Amino acid sequence: MKKSIIAIAVSSAALASVSVHAAEGSTVDVYGNIQYAYTDKDAGSDFVDNGSTIGLMGETTINDDLAAFFKYELEFNADQKEGHDGRADLDQAFVGLKGNFGKVQVGSFDSIYNNAIQDSVDQFENLGFKNNATTTEGDTIAYFSPSFGGLELQASAQAHKTESAARNSGTAVTLVGKYSVDALTVALGYDSLENDQTDDENTIGLNVGYQVMPALNLSAKFETTKDTQDAFGLAARYAYGAGDIYASAQVISPDAGDDYNEFGAGVTYSLASNVYVYGEVASIETSSTADADTKTAVGVYYGF
Repeated sequence: MKKSIIAIAVSSAALASVSVHAAEGSTVDVYGNIQYAYTDKDAGSDFVDNGSTIGLMGETTINDDLAAFFKYELEFNADQKEGHDGRADLDQAFVGLKGNFGKVQVGSFDSIYNNAIQDSVDQFENLGFKNNATTTEGDTIAYFSPSFGGLELQASAQAHKTESAARNSGTAVTLVGKYSVDALTVALGYDSLENDQTDDENTIGLNVGYQVMPALNLSAKFETTKDTQDAFGLAARYAYGAGDIYASAQVISPDAGDDYNEFGAGVTYSLASNVYVYGEVASIETSSTADADTKTAVGVYYGF
């Protein structure tokens, strides 16, 4: 699932809804969501879970300038009992420290490159665009700086010691720099892909966002993966009051083969501060030799 801006806002608002007993100077919150979609993005139409999760997050004050925090989130299939053993899978889990220096965290969490470069264009709830390669999640330590006059720096490193069919041994480094001034935000990202099985690969991306008005945001991205592909995308998102209207378009340029296109649009409608429904449609080409397929999805999100 691709969490939209409204989904993130709903989740944040819901975090304070349920608290459990914690030690003095600490807070622990229980949160989660149930998500369903009816989609034809895979083989045939199907009713599916769209990334339902449940989690714990908390914070402990160490002193006036330092706090510790954690997050533990599980993802589970909420659409059927058959076809799986009922176990939940880890979505995110990390622990960290934050203060005037910024914050540092270690564990498994979303790629800082993906958040900074790809998410604004690949903004769909259920459907999705093809993104350039990023380092897999897990075994990662990351640093997030405070803002220096609008400039923010982020860095992460993933250590992986054992070779497998999917990854090499080594340390994959990801770097992100963001600069914001007035309505303009520019982000530059780099992912070494050191643990990827293809030697000498890396992904570099640029994202530019502009807040045209409080309700309208425009963004563009360009990213390139060495010896693999380039991607250029444009996106717009408009908050109309009861939800968001959004649209994205992307051109993929493989190093081998012709260019191909992806474009799509969607709309959300809030039934309450923590409940919304949505509909999406997209034209997806999986390669330069494949015909474009029109994909659709409708779904519901309930956060708690």
